[in-house]
Amino acid sequence: MKKIFSILSFAVLLFTFIACNKDNEINDWREANTKAYEAITKNSNYRELKTETGPSGVFFKIIKSGTGTEYPLQTSKVKVFYKGSYYDGTVFDKGSSLNDVPVEFPTKDTVRGFSFALQNMVVGDKWEIWIPYYLGYGANGHYDSYTYLLLIKGYTTLIFEVELLSITQYPK
Repeated sequence: MKKIFSILSFAVLLFTFIACNKDNEINDWREANTKAYEAITKNSNYRELKTETGPSGVFFKIIKSGTGTEYPLQTSKVKVFYKGSYYDGTVFDKGSSLNDVPVEFPTKDTVRGFSFALQNMVVGDKWEIWIPYYLGYGANGHYDSYTYLLLIKGYTTLIFEVELLSITQYPK
């Protein structure tokens, strides 16, 4: 009986230790992302993307200005080059940079901050976009829909380098 009690006590302590470390890891990740995002909000090279109807919090830097005259709508399809990374530069989505082939998708099929930024770009624009976690994958992160493996941690600031190549479907 004493042996079972000892084993159970050890298991509870081990579980508590693991849970505390996991909480610390999440808090550290959230804090690091918050600091990086706040630094960008104070950097004069970046501007906040603001419209009367859009969300607030998306910051961007123009890498190259386009010559297009139309903006994609939420219901448009676009063709882009893009790459996604974390605040520390680690690439989480090579996107089209993997094989230099553009990617085509409906604007609405992206996280809210990405969709909002695309709708404010013209063809030829190339931007670096910073999306706070609440306009990205939120506090819970992003899980693979087939394997249920965590792909992007919660509280992640998303950074995308995006070049809008064309609007392939524009509702009339």
